[in-house]
Amino acid sequence: MQDAEQSTVARLLKKMDASPGFAGLGASVQTISRLSDDVGGGTRELTAAILRDAALTAKLLRIANSSRNARGGRNISTIDQALVILGMNTVKSVALSLALLDSLSHKPQSKLLHAEIVAAFFCGSLAGEITRANASRFSAQEAQVCGLMQNLGRMMSIYYLYEDIESSHALQAQKNISEDEAVAQTLGISFEEIGAAIAGHWSLPDVLQNSLAPLADKSPPRNAANALAWNQLCSCFSRRVTEALFRLPENGERVAINNHIEFFRGALRLRESEVREWIDKCLADTEATLSDMAFPCNVEQARNLLRKASERVLDRLSAQDSLTKESKGMGGRAPVEVIQNVLRLIHDKYNFDHTLLCLPESSSGLVAIAGVGRNAAQVTARFRCSGPKTDLFRAIMARNVDTFVNDVRSPMYASLVPEWYHQVVGARSFVMLPISKGKLLGIIYADYTEPQEHPPAELAQGSMREWRSQLALALQLGADKRI
Repeated sequence: MQDAEQSTVARLLKKMDASPGFAGLGASVQTISRLSDDVGGGTRELTAAILRDAALTAKLLRIANSSRNARGGRNISTIDQALVILGMNTVKSVALSLALLDSLSHKPQSKLLHAEIVAAFFCGSLAGEITRANASRFSAQEAQVCGLMQNLGRMMSIYYLYEDIESSHALQAQKNISEDEAVAQTLGISFEEIGAAIAGHWSLPDVLQNSLAPLADKSPPRNAANALAWNQLCSCFSRRVTEALFRLPENGERVAINNHIEFFRGALRLRESEVREWIDKCLADTEATLSDMAFPCNVEQARNLLRKASERVLDRLSAQDSLTKESKGMGGRAPVEVIQNVLRLIHDKYNFDHTLLCLPESSSGLVAIAGVGRNAAQVTARFRCSGPKTDLFRAIMARNVDTFVNDVRSPMYASLVPEWYHQVVGARSFVMLPISKGKLLGIIYADYTEPQEHPPAELAQGSMREWRSQLALALQLGADKRI
């Protein structure tokens, strides 16, 4: 494992050093993080640094003149005025976010990287808010920068080692394990450890390096005696809350956040009600600032996209179900393993919000048995079509042809969509793709939260044809023995 860690880090740092774009990022982080919180020299240094960057100057003036910040209709025309209006916290966060954005945007995975920057912005805001409220003797701006850099290792891995990250996603689906477990098996090292290695390589300030170091304690930490300890604990807590908000299914957020509050309660002097208020405030502030920046991704989009990257496939089959048994026809794998892997591949290729495998039930019913996507557990458990009243899904099943519904609220479909669908799924567009071999074996259901004018391309050819064949074989092998 140690050799794998060293190999991954060495490979990553070599690629980073060869990239002109990232040669300047480490220096930008150093400069911005070292600026003084005090008015005077630090402000003059920051003003000079901003004015050397035309894009950053324009962004900050735009934010300062937004309706949210402009006071009395004044026109803010200088960086000095913008600093007074926005404050150093916002300026530093915007500067670092734009530095990251400039360096990370020109890649096929740019949408995912944009979402990571949104999560980082929120994390920094939360760390600053906690420090202002509960540790005023320490620098809130320093805490905010430490929080902002918490997913540095993840971002650099997505940027430079994207093929490895995609391999980890495939492994995650194949073994139905968590994202952290899949990354550890693929890279031999965690994102946290990668971030700490990069901070050392860039010779970032001690407080930043320490804040990025993984927290080794398994028991609740003690009170922070100094700024180094405070920023490590505060950043770690903020990162864990961010992970819960941006990567866990919605129905798991609250429990996870409560657990993190309990773990850090003594060290950071936390109260649940206050933390909830800070979270809401920081989400709103992040959304507003991103809007002012004309950032290419908002909070909701980021949460949806990052949840997709962290999802696990859910299967609802019992241990007695034939689909869970190993099969020679599946290369020694259980059919359900094939189903899990194929659903993930379909989900990722077409960027669906939910992807489910449904089976016919009794004479005319339809039931989901496996799925991936937002709140997959809840959606799969409640995706059930039955009863005497005809609905849209069973009508499509009876036709047994590929079907795309562009908007469930249109007059053509609205009366046929059951109420549970709006409450549980809430998607506007979906496709249903029958899996047949002489008879109907199952149906792939996949959707988009927002209405789509056209269906995704290549649903009946290319990789999709092979995936549907794999699902048909998996269902056939278990069909004779299913209860």
